[in-house]
Amino acid sequence: MNIYQKLQQARVMLQDLSLKKSGKNKFAGFKYFELGDFVPSINVIFEELGLFSAFNIRDELATLTIVNSEKPDEAIVFTSPFADASIKGTTPVQSLGGAHTYLKRYLYLNALEIIDGDVLDAAVGTGQLDTTSREELIANIKKLIAEKDSDDLMKAVETQAKSKYRLDSWESLPTASLKSVLGKLGGLNAKKKTA
Repeated sequence: MNIYQKLQQARVMLQDLSLKKSGKNKFAGFKYFELGDFVPSINVIFEELGLFSAFNIRDELATLTIVNSEKPDEAIVFTSPFADASIKGTTPVQSLGGAHTYLKRYLYLNALEIIDGDVLDAAVGTGQLDTTSREELIANIKKLIAEKDSDDLMKAVETQAKSKYRLDSWESLPTASLKSVLGKLGGLNAKKKTA
């Protein structure tokens, strides 16, 4: 078999395994595939079919090269531009490792056609897609803090941002967390109106 036939067979073999997603985004409430959910199965399938894969990053380009082990001159290369993960509360090396993990995962998802639902696409047209910017969220939170007696809640949020996420300020929280804070302040506002 040539490399294209082998890769297609690998895709079918992998989809027949009914892989389970173990990753969970607690902020946005969705599950996703982690490398450990599919790489071990891919390794077994590739060994059976005579395929080899290599992940690499060079010159701001991440690549996943799949080679036909029986005909090493046959290879398919999947690419993605490099992007910095810049994860708050991590060292530069940890942030770099996060970028490598994301890129490797996305390249394998692409190469093996692993379906990992797109949260953005799933929300379009449902009224659930929120395009509020971070700046708007922060401004709305500050406005509600100024209008209502919510200093205790904001002190708790500030403490959590510093202790749990190792951030300098609550304003550096992830967007999903800012939305949660805004929701709690809105709920607090509704309770005060009914009291």
